[in-house]
Amino acid sequence: MRINTKPLLDFTDKKFLIVDDFADLRSMLRNMVESYGVSEVDGVGNGKEALNAMERRDYDVILCDYNLGDGKDGQQVLEEARHRGFLKYSTVFMMITAENTKQMVMGAVEYQPDDYMSKPFNKHVLRQRLEKIMLRKSDFEEIERAIKKKQFPQAISLCDQKIQANPHNLSEFQKCKAELYVETGQFKEAEAVYNEVLAHKDMPWAWMGMGRMAYLSGDYEKARDIFTEVIGNNKNNVEAYDWLSRTLVQLKDMEAAEHCLFEATKLSPKAIQRQMVLGDLALGNKHYGIAEHAFKKAVQIGKYSIFKSPDNYIKQAKAMLHTSSRKDALRVLKKLRKDFPLDGQANFHATLCEYSVLAEMGRVHEAQNAFIRAASQFDKLADQLPPELVLEIAQAYIVNGDKDKGTALIKDLVKNHHEDEVLLEKIQNGLSEIGMEEEGKQLISESRDKVVRLNNQGVRYVQEGRLEEAIALFQEALEDMPDNKTINANTAMVLIKYMEQRGRDDAYLRLTRKCLEMVRTSSSGDASLIRLQERLSRLLKSRAA
Repeated sequence: MRINTKPLLDFTDKKFLIVDDFADLRSMLRNMVESYGVSEVDGVGNGKEALNAMERRDYDVILCDYNLGDGKDGQQVLEEARHRGFLKYSTVFMMITAENTKQMVMGAVEYQPDDYMSKPFNKHVLRQRLEKIMLRKSDFEEIERAIKKKQFPQAISLCDQKIQANPHNLSEFQKCKAELYVETGQFKEAEAVYNEVLAHKDMPWAWMGMGRMAYLSGDYEKARDIFTEVIGNNKNNVEAYDWLSRTLVQLKDMEAAEHCLFEATKLSPKAIQRQMVLGDLALGNKHYGIAEHAFKKAVQIGKYSIFKSPDNYIKQAKAMLHTSSRKDALRVLKKLRKDFPLDGQANFHATLCEYSVLAEMGRVHEAQNAFIRAASQFDKLADQLPPELVLEIAQAYIVNGDKDKGTALIKDLVKNHHEDEVLLEKIQNGLSEIGMEEEGKQLISESRDKVVRLNNQGVRYVQEGRLEEAIALFQEALEDMPDNKTINANTAMVLIKYMEQRGRDDAYLRLTRKCLEMVRTSSSGDASLIRLQERLSRLLKSRAA
């Protein structure tokens, strides 16, 4: 059968990047694309050079080999390029490989390159595949521009216009519209799109969407049933395993959640974030062998990944306390310090973990010295540490005789995260481990109630129109609990309301932006955050501002 080679697109103004560790293969691909009339072609030999090139300029097409020798592979290049925002929607990222093992294919496809090609192929096949992708993507140019400007209502309207024209790629516009609704917190509208699609055709992506909407609305039984059915229809749908595991966590079925991810890692073992979640679940379930293996794998995969994390070393060492020689755990911590020499937080966590390992080994004097070093490091880093790490040092303070210091840290944690049920459960479990179960319950309850009463008082002031009093109360609350998401959101709300009525105030604007940034950091997709940002934007554009 003769291949139709009639050109559909003009490539002369397109910029190409070719990534392959073999110079001869780079040359061969260059010759292919130059035969299309392309004049701007860059070639690099490894993942690091590829990312540097993408950081310097925008490319229309990236042809990337999967196996790049030492360093990042093609999957990790795609992963990092997407994470760092180097790929426009219109950019074509094509993965090329001579390998075809199931694990490699699953790993490559999971990160969703625009296409995947097995060697060998000729220039006509490559061109046809590129043309097909680029023609499809060109339909989304206006929508992409609106999304980039965060003009989500306009982007949704453009999707509607495309859908009404009933194009050949109708489902892609429907999917895009639904995702925009999800992005803006309009879950009922997104669900309506998925229902409409499924009324006409059984589309796996729409079923995934329905499962996500059930999850986000709190109907976890329904979500579990949907994701289970999706997996039953396609056992290679690793995304469904991830969502099913999250759902099972919400249903408190931790064993099943762990087993679900364990199966997913067998299908696609190179997904570092999945290995990390599996490790956390296994640690919580006291399945230390699985946890050790998961975090060891995460450390190995992470060597060249954007998601490389010292936490994986720490958690591997903690699992090893229960599975193998504790000396091996100390070696893992030593490797952590070598791999993250300038990371003060990683060094502090390693010292704190070293204290636990040495204490378990009965090396009391060395453990005490490690705790003293950890306490000294904590004093310099306290404001930069995540809650879980503050909880660990708080436990250590209490165990080492400084109960006042430890409980003060616990109270601050509860006040700053009074609505985080997962963290509060960790705090309760942590206090129970050191013999403070009942005292911990009372401490958490009293600290939490204080925040709720204060917040409710501020909201009442707003409802009564006493805005200045509300502002003063919330500002005072921020001094005591600067990381509390609810307090920050309500502070921003009352400041915006005040300026809508009284006009712009530069000091209030700075505080509003600071509060919204804190909320965004903790929950970027929150619908209330989006509404507050829109109100602030309208305020700044109004005459009053």
